[in-house]
Amino acid sequence: MNGRSYYRWILDLASRNPLNITYTPGHLEEVSIPARLNFEADHYASSAQRRLHDVPTAPIPTFFMDEFTFYTPDDGWIESSICTFVEKALILSASKKASAGHQQRMALHLYDSKPPPDFPYTMAYSAYSAVVQLYARSGQLPTADLLYSRDKLNDPRCRAGCQAIEDQHHIFVDCPRYDDWRVKAAEDVHRRTNSKLAEKDVEETERTGLLLAAKSLFLDNDTLWPLHYSSYYLGHIPPFDHLIPKKVGNSEGLTRTRLAHHIANDWHTVSIRLAGRIWGDWQRRMAQTTDTRRRS
Repeated sequence: MNGRSYYRWILDLASRNPLNITYTPGHLEEVSIPARLNFEADHYASSAQRRLHDVPTAPIPTFFMDEFTFYTPDDGWIESSICTFVEKALILSASKKASAGHQQRMALHLYDSKPPPDFPYTMAYSAYSAVVQLYARSGQLPTADLLYSRDKLNDPRCRAGCQAIEDQHHIFVDCPRYDDWRVKAAEDVHRRTNSKLAEKDVEETERTGLLLAAKSLFLDNDTLWPLHYSSYYLGHIPPFDHLIPKKVGNSEGLTRTRLAHHIANDWHTVSIRLAGRIWGDWQRRMAQTTDTRRRS
């Protein structure tokens, strides 16, 4: 259990100072002292989420920790499962190593850090978009550039007729064959984003920056993308929180955070679906081309 020592501390205090727990209905119309105290407690607990820096930090109860407890300078005391912690630490270490080089495909710290939606990865029937993302991030999609480097093709140029080198970025971002698909996907993202902002009564003048970003999601953009080129097909979305007004509706905290999370989910979902659609069509066309050449 994470924070085990705090629970032990609370239990120790409770054993020496018996507590009398009384249920109090949380009705706003109640005017009794218990109801008013309950309302005040809820109010300050909710307010504390928006004023974390003003809440005093509780001391670390090392005196209730196990005799031998793991510790790291970055994470502090580790009271949760050490197996889980080591596994996550190894994943993080591997991710950091992968972010250096490899055309920065895994430089996750540059992009929005919100967790992606679960459905495309855990609930989708085929999860094809997730598979495309996996191969794209590992640089293993069989593009002409990659096949040429492995002596499988004689020409690294785009097999759709472009004169550009056919790498992942060209297929998903630059190739004219999929311009219409990218435009329609951008319109979908724009519509979804605008709808989310309208639901929260965000003024139209305050939507401009975020809506422009939504339209540029599938294009190389110096101001939107950290490395100046679009990486949507890798499952990355650019940082955009600074484009959301500080005050959304009547709240500056939780409502704004939820709005950002919903927008990130929309952007991520549309991005990986577009990437999956493009690559599926590309594979089909290349298979037909190869089959035609063999027959001839």
